[in-house]
Amino acid sequence: MSGRFQAGEAVWVELATPDPDKVEPFYRALLGWTVRAERLGATTYRMCGIDGRDVAGISDAAALHAGRPRGWIVYFAVDDVSRSASRAVELGGELVTRPRYLPAAGTGAVVIDPFGAAFGLYQGESRTGVQLLNSAGALCWNELNTGEPAASVSYYRSLFGYTTRRTTDTPTARPYTLLMLGDVAVAGVLALDNEWPNLIPAKWITYFAVDSLDDALRRVCALGGTPTVGPVQSPYGRLHLVKDPGGHSLCLIQLDGGLRPGHDSSPRR
Repeated sequence: MSGRFQAGEAVWVELATPDPDKVEPFYRALLGWTVRAERLGATTYRMCGIDGRDVAGISDAAALHAGRPRGWIVYFAVDDVSRSASRAVELGGELVTRPRYLPAAGTGAVVIDPFGAAFGLYQGESRTGVQLLNSAGALCWNELNTGEPAASVSYYRSLFGYTTRRTTDTPTARPYTLLMLGDVAVAGVLALDNEWPNLIPAKWITYFAVDSLDDALRRVCALGGTPTVGPVQSPYGRLHLVKDPGGHSLCLIQLDGGLRPGHDSSPRR
């Protein structure tokens, strides 16, 4: 990794699950993660890594987030987590995990946006975020699926100061909105097929890179997961939505190039 993350960039991903023991073996085998346990108050946080570099976390949803939310949470970098948390609530979000200092890391909080999508705020100190991007097993993209794309975009623009760009050159090969910092795309917003506004709660989807999508899908099935939507041939490679054994959604993509620019200084595996 090179350089620090800008405020508004997705810097960390965490799986909040009621049964960490059930899902940890799935991700170890699927994405090649090693996992070490770190104490966090009265609970254990599972730090997941590749070749000694941190790429994600697994938490006990009940112990850390009072049972909500569940599933993959994307954390965005902020300069002042308390101020950003207050702003997120002023704009219509709900603060579900108040700003909490994490020893040897930084300060984090979790919000549910007005349309049901959970996301985090993170003010990094000794740990600025993920230490690997775009490599097999690592984070490469984050996408908001929402039935109210215009209102959702307005919320995140107001919170993080994004500009936007509409495009069809996306991982899903469908028209959607890119959230931009300067001329860099940092996340996407995809409109769900929704007959009535907000019928389906919005959700942030985490994308992980894999060397071979076909091999990964076979492992998903063998490990107790479920392929759901796909495969889709995108401009950046073939992708497929899947669910882990706990029912949590994620996207696997066989990259033809990098999706997240500017931080990954290591060659792809």
